Amino acid sequence: MADSFSFSSTPDSSNYNVYLGIWTNWSRGPVFGATLTLNRKPGTLLISFTALFVTIVASRFWRIACSILHRKLSTTEYRDVLHHQRQAIFRNSSSSESGLWSLMQISWAWRHLAQKNITRTLPHIIFAVTCLVAFSLASGFSSSISTAIRDEVLIVGNCGQIYRDNLTEQDLRLIVSPWESSIISNAAGYAQQVYSPNRTGILGNGAFVKKTLNTISDNTASCPFEDSVCRSTESNLLLNTEYINICDDLGVNLRQDECILFRYVVHCAPLVTEGRSEPTTFKGISNYTGYKYGPLLPQNADLEHADYTIMVQDTYSQNIPMTNRVKSSGYVVYAVSSLTIHRASGPGTFLPESDLRRPDADIDLFFLSGNGVYSSQPVNDPWYRSNVLSNLTYDSLVTDSNWTLHPTKVYQPVDAASPHGCATQNQICKGAVATNNSCGPLASYNDAWSGAVSLFGIDPNDVYNYDTQEQLIEAYSSNNEASRFLWLSTALQNYPSYLASIITTLGSHSLAFDRSLRSGIQGQLPYDQWKLDVGNWWNISLSLLQESLVNTANGPVEPALERIKIAKISTSYISFSLFGLYLTYITGFLVILLSFALEPILSCAQRRWKNREYENLEWISNETLQLQRLAYEESGQGDWSKCLDSIPITLADQELGPLNLSDPEHPMLHHSRSPRSSKENPGLSSLHDASTEVVTDQGDGEIQEEGQRQDSGLQRDEEHQDQQVSPRSLSLRSAEEPQLGYEEQLSADHTATSHSHPSRL
Repeated sequence: MADSFSFSSTPDSSNYNVYLGIWTNWSRGPVFGATLTLNRKPGTLLISFTALFVTIVASRFWRIACSILHRKLSTTEYRDVLHHQRQAIFRNSSSSESGLWSLMQISWAWRHLAQKNITRTLPHIIFAVTCLVAFSLASGFSSSISTAIRDEVLIVGNCGQIYRDNLTEQDLRLIVSPWESSIISNAAGYAQQVYSPNRTGILGNGAFVKKTLNTISDNTASCPFEDSVCRSTESNLLLNTEYINICDDLGVNLRQDECILFRYVVHCAPLVTEGRSEPTTFKGISNYTGYKYGPLLPQNADLEHADYTIMVQDTYSQNIPMTNRVKSSGYVVYAVSSLTIHRASGPGTFLPESDLRRPDADIDLFFLSGNGVYSSQPVNDPWYRSNVLSNLTYDSLVTDSNWTLHPTKVYQPVDAASPHGCATQNQICKGAVATNNSCGPLASYNDAWSGAVSLFGIDPNDVYNYDTQEQLIEAYSSNNEASRFLWLSTALQNYPSYLASIITTLGSHSLAFDRSLRSGIQGQLPYDQWKLDVGNWWNISLSLLQESLVNTANGPVEPALERIKIAKISTSYISFSLFGLYLTYITGFLVILLSFALEPILSCAQRRWKNREYENLEWISNETLQLQRLAYEESGQGDWSKCLDSIPITLADQELGPLNLSDPEHPMLHHSRSPRSSKENPGLSSLHDASTEVVTDQGDGEIQEEGQRQDSGLQRDEEHQDQQVSPRSLSLRSAEEPQLGYEEQLSADHTATSHSHPSRL
C-alpha cells in the first residue's frame, strides 16, 4: 500500500508537472481567462518582444497621425516658412520623439518672427508628447499581460485522493499518520510566516493562489454552549471565514457556475471547573484529578474511569520541587472531540454532557496542564489561570556587584488541567454566490456535507448506502456536478484541518506564547492569551485547507475527475493573458498595416477621382528624397524621373554638384546650366580638373549676383517677417513631376528657358 500514495509535504512548483500551452483559467471567465503558460526563458523573451512590438506600433501610429495632419494642413494658398517647415516635419519624422524635438526647434526658432507661433505649434507639440507618453507607458506595462494574472499555472495530472476505506491499520499507522504530522508541521510554519501578526514572510509559500484566507473575528462573542458552563458569557471568541470560493481562493480551475463555496466557523470559550473536577486515583495512585465534561467512549476509556473526560496529576504532583528549585518543564495540551451526525452526538473520543452538546456543531475540548510550569508574575488569563502564589521559589541571577543568586517568588496554575471548548461548524454552497436555495445548512462537518448533497444531484440516502467513498464516487462518475462535490469532500477529508488533530499532533508547540517560557518559568502573558492560541490553531487549520487542494492535484484519481485541475502560483513559469496578447498584437498589426496601406489608398483615390489632389502631391513632394530632388532640379542639376515615387532617380551615371560653400554661413547648391554626365561626355572626366576653376569662377559670379539678391531679400524679410512662400504649382506640363512654383513676375526669358526644359517651369 505504501506505493499507492504520492505525498508532497511542501507545495513546491518543482514537485508538479505544469501544463505548458493554452488553457482557460475559469476564475477570470472564458474570455479574460484564456491563458498561455511558458517556461521562464521563452516567457521572458515574449515579454521583451512585446515591448519592442509596442514601440514599432507607436512609430507606425505616428506616421498615420502625421499623414492625416499633413493633408489637413495642406493648402494651395501662400503660407509662411513656418507652415512649410511644419509640413516637412510631419512628412519626415519617423517617431513621436523625433517629431516632438523638431516641432520644439521650429517653435523656438520662429518665436519672434512668425505670427501666432505658439498657437500654431503648441497643439502639435502636445499631441506628440501625448503619443510619446502613451506608448512609452504601453511599452512599459506590456509585461502586465503576464503580471496581471500573477504567474498562475495549471497542474497537469489527476487528483491525488486517498481512499482511507481501503487502508489497513498498518497503512494508517506507518504511512498516513507520519504524513499527517508532516503536513501539520508545515502548515504551522506557514501560519507563523504568513498569518501571524509577527510574521516575517521569509518562508511564504508561492504555491497558493492566495497567501491567506480571510477571517472575520468577534472577540466579544457569547458562550458557544449553555451559559452556565462558560467562564464568561460575553468575552469569547468567534472565528468565521465567511464563504471560501474553491476557485478564487483555493485555486480549483472551474467556471464560476461550477465553483463551490465552503464556510468554516469556530466558536470557543474557557470553561468552568467548579463542580466538574474531583480528586481520583489511577492504578492505585491517589494524586490525580478527574474532570467530568462527558464520559470517554468505550474504545477510548479505561472502564474503571469511563465517567471522566480526562485525568491528570494534581497540581502538587506536577510541581514537585527539586532541592527547592522548580524543575524544567513544559505545558501539556490534551484534546477530546465529539462529532455530530444527524444532529446527535456520535463518533469521537467522548460524549459531551447535555450543557455542552450542540446539534449543529462538532465539539472539541482542550485541557491545558501546567506540568511544572510556574509564572514569574500572576497570569489571569481565563485558560492559563496561573495566579496562585507558590510556597516554592526559584533562584534568579541578579546583576549586582557580586552577581549573586536570589530566591524569587513564583505562581502556579489554579487547575491541574484548565479546559476550554470549541464548537465547529461548516457550510457548503453550490455556485459562486451564496443564497438560501444554493446553500446547505450551517452544521457539523458530516451534517453540512450530507445536507448539501442534494444540491449537486446526489441522493442523500446513497451517502450511507455505499460502503466506501470510492464506491460512491464511482456511482456518480457520469454526473459532473456530483463528481466535483465528492472530489472536494474527499480532498478535505484527507487533510486533518480540524482543531483536535492539530493539537494532538503539535501539543504545546501549537501555543502562541511567543517563546516567553524559559526553564519552566513563564513570563508575563496578556489577559486574552487563550484567544491568541486559538487564533494560531485557526491559522494552521486554514493553511492546511489551502494545502489540501494543491497537494490533491498530485496523484492518481478516477477518470471522471481527470479534467479538474488546480491553478496555482509558480515563479518557474510565466503565464500570459491570451486576451491581452491578442489585443496587443492584433491591434498592433492593424495599425502597422493601416500605416503602410493608407498612403497608397489615398494616393490612388485622389488620382482617380481628382479629389484634393494637391494634398497628395504635397505629401509626396515633402518626402526627404523628393525635397532633395526639388532642390537639385531647381538648381538645374539632373534629369529626374519617378517624381511621384518614394525614390526619384536621374539618368544613369549622372552626377550632381557639391555644396557651394563660398559663404560657410549660408551653404547653397551650385546652379548648373546643363546636367553633367560622364557617360554622355567622355571627355568630361579628363577635362574635369582643368575646367573646375573656370566653372567655379563662373559659379562664383553667379553666386555673388545671387548673394546680392539674397541680401536684399533678407532686408525685405526684416521688414516683412511673415513673408509668404508659394505652394507647389499644379499647372505642370506633367502631373508626374511636381515642382516648386514661381511668382507670376517671371521674366519672359526665364519662362522660355523653363519651357525648353520639361523638368522645370
